[in-house]
Amino acid sequence: MRFLIVILFFAVISIAKTEDYIIEFQAKVKNLRTFNISNSEQFRSYDLEGTFTDNYGNYGKTSVIIISDIKNGKLVRLDATSQNIYSNNEKIYMRSVREKSDIDAGIAYNIVIGASKSLSPLIGMKCTTSVRYFDDAIFGLQKCNTNEGMIKVLKNNQ
Repeated sequence: MRFLIVILFFAVISIAKTEDYIIEFQAKVKNLRTFNISNSEQFRSYDLEGTFTDNYGNYGKTSVIIISDIKNGKLVRLDATSQNIYSNNEKIYMRSVREKSDIDAGIAYNIVIGASKSLSPLIGMKCTTSVRYFDDAIFGLQKCNTNEGMIKVLKNNQ
């Protein structure tokens, strides 16, 4: 019984030791296409091209493909797929969803769906992203839940 309690204790401690992974990014809107479906409905697709830095000293370029539905001036749903290319040419791919918010700001939920070999332990990492638009520029902050293995990979990715 004591052995089980000791194992449970160390499991809880290792889970509690996780850190957040923070990514700051900036990008420009490219290739904006809009379909005015009706007076109140609109479909948009566009690309984002920009840069990012993280709290472990990594940096790189980001590319995002976005599609969105707008009704009565409000975002109904936004779907995005992104690629982050780190300075050492390692890559991660993410899927994002944002629903029912203002067009020029909001919160999205993301998950890493793919990665190059050295970053593959990040697959499945979940993040929350806050964005704000200014004209054709976007500013964002991404906060991801990690475990010890993910942190080790990120700290050694330079």
